[in-house]
Amino acid sequence: MHTLTILTPENLYQHPDGFAIEFAQNALIATDDSDNFVIVPIGKRKLLELSRKLYDIAQRMKD
Repeated sequence: MHTLTILTPENLYQHPDGFAIEFAQNALIATDDSDNFVIVPIGKRKLLELSRKLYDIAQRMKD
């Protein structure tokens, strides 16, 4: 018998038009406004690296 696992992704970003970025089970999930999605596996080290890059980009943006 197989056990069904239901994931409840953590919402990281929700755009008003329906686009979303979520995280679950060591993967980022990007969804568009038509519910098409892509899953990108990512471990702890790469997730930290990505967060630093996003922080740097945000610091360079003008308000």
